Amino acid sequence: MAKEGNQAVPVAVVDPVQFAELMARMDKIDEKIEFYAAEKFMRAGKSIGRDMGAAYGVCAGLILILSYIIFNYAHNWTPVLK
Repeated sequence: MAKEGNQAVPVAVVDPVQFAELMARMDKIDEKIEFYAAEKFMRAGKSIGRDMGAAYGVCAGLILILSYIIFNYAHNWTPVLK
């Protein structure tokens, strides 16, 4: 029993071979989890990049169309307004 004011530290006795096997299994599980997380974030990054690329493409297309209209019809707006 721990005396008043002293902290008792629990001690566990484990076979070193079993401990090594357990740590090897834990490392394999950790590698699988890291691989899954990396794949998930890579797919999310690809989809975000695709969506942002489409948005930038639409913006660039609108800028090109508006600049074409402004520069070609700046002197005469009647063909544009009809």
